[in-house]
This record gives sequence, structure tokens and C-alpha cells, in this order.
Amino acid sequence: MEELIDIVDDDDRPISSAPKEAVHSSGLVHRSVFFYIFDDYGRILVSQRSDGREYYPGYRSIAIGGHVRRGEGYDAAVRRKLKEDAGLEAEPAFISTYKKRYDDQDRENARVYAFFADKEPVLDPVKIQLGKFMSMEELEANLLQEKFTPETLTLYEIARDFLAIADDVSRKAKKTKGQ
Repeated sequence: MEELIDIVDDDDRPISSAPKEAVHSSGLVHRSVFFYIFDDYGRILVSQRSDGREYYPGYRSIAIGGHVRRGEGYDAAVRRKLKEDAGLEAEPAFISTYKKRYDDQDRENARVYAFFADKEPVLDPVKIQLGKFMSMEELEANLLQEKFTPETLTLYEIARDFLAIADDVSRKAKKTKGQ
């Protein structure tokens, strides 16, 4: 059975639905979610897409993602994708939105979430062939050497800003406890 996804306007209002393949081949705007997985040390999970993937096989990514199904909300979709693709269950921490417009077929309204894993993710080998936690410094060095999905630079900036805010909040909380 084909997966149906909502077609939305530029303001993210649903206008109809269609099978995912038809939406992509027609370049229709639709919804997606991306999520970062961080470990206890603030390192980000960098994954390598399986070679059998339709889009960007073998490319690396700093976020795992997927489409929002017809009638599904963003939060429900990210919880579903977290469980399906990483074997984790958690509540999403919403951090950003952006309009993914890289070419005529890749047009998504995306929401970005973050998770701090308290256990090792179990990655779906059909979708992800490799996953490794990296510091942001290690990631920056790899960005210049490896093939990453087109949205990586945008997602990197969102992750970097998120970690800076999280670090600032953590320092303020520690300072308050010490007073």
C-alpha cells in the first residue's frame, strides 16, 4: 500500500493528499520532520544512508527524518520516525522550522527536533547503514571530506545554534544553583 502524504501550500495548510512518489515526482510541497540524536556528551549522531535508498544513497546526514503522513501531526510523525528508524521512544523537543527547497522535486515544509539519547540508538539497517556520534568539531572536519545530503548545511546551523542556547541555559542553571 502506497504511503499517502498531505500536499500543503507555502503556509503549511493542507490542500490535498497523494502517494509520496507522486508528490515528489510532481514537486509538490509537503511536510517532513528531521531530528537530531545527541548523546550525554553533546555529540551528534552522524548517519550514513543505506546504499539501497532512493534519494542520496550512501550519503551522510546529521539528522534522521521522514515524511508526515496524511492526517498525521508533526509531533506524532517525529515520535513514529524516532521509533522506526532509531528504536527510541521519547517526547520530541521542537527546535526549528524551515522550508526545504533544494530543487523542483524536493520541496518540503520541515520541522526540526532534538533528542538526547540515554541509550544507544538501534538504527534501521534498511535505511541507515552506519551511525557514529561526533563532536561538532569532528563533524565540521567531515563536512569538507564526505558526501552529505543537501539539507546538511542548514541543519548544521540549526544544531549549532541549538547547542549554543542549550549550553548557555545549562551554565545559567549551574550558576543559579551555586548562588
